[in-house]
Amino acid sequence: LGLIAKHCSDRVAAVRSVDLGSIWSLLCKMLSGTTDHDNVSSLAIFRCIVSIAGSLIRLRRDIVTHTLPHLAFVLHRLLLITRRMRLQLGAKQSKLVAGTLPSWISPSQPLGVAESRALSPVLTHSLSQLTAHRDCRRNTKAESPAKPFAKHAGHVLLAYIDSMNDSLWVLTPEIRRELEPGQFSLCEMLGEYNRYALTAPALDSNSKTLMKSLWREYEYVGKG
Repeated sequence: LGLIAKHCSDRVAAVRSVDLGSIWSLLCKMLSGTTDHDNVSSLAIFRCIVSIAGSLIRLRRDIVTHTLPHLAFVLHRLLLITRRMRLQLGAKQSKLVAGTLPSWISPSQPLGVAESRALSPVLTHSLSQLTAHRDCRRNTKAESPAKPFAKHAGHVLLAYIDSMNDSLWVLTPEIRRELEPGQFSLCEMLGEYNRYALTAPALDSNSKTLMKSLWREYEYVGKG
């Protein structure tokens, strides 16, 4: 994984469309839940995944725009693993909750504020502030993923809402503060129409309340 992160950082122009599919598949596998976990969480793996996703979005959006569902899944899972298990859960509940974490995260050693701080720019600068640029070699424009990503932004945003609404998990105020700019960027990409389409079928009453609260903060704070 470290070699892929270095390749995407130093030689990202060499990444082909066929390579991108394999990269997303690997990241999805690395982020999938399992019942077996390491005793110590590997923060290096988290940093590598964030680095790979950020480099591809910033520097290879010409091919990333064709794999946005995979990108949305990766960002969704990255957001979910920033939460931590609630203390004093029963054995059955603990086992059930731990099974949603990837193998390299120890349930007793959750990710911290630094990891959330590293993830937030991927959602803010890398997605929402990208602009179309001209590729001189091909004389074509590489489209920013921000606009086509709007239809997938809700899926990523749901990870944040679900984390806030799940009684078995805790998203600490410090981590929420770090993730807030990224959530505002997702709200901006989502837009009013997609927001209503998202809240109608997908959210329960508590989640709808959380979504309204987040949207209110976005309108009064996030828009600056």
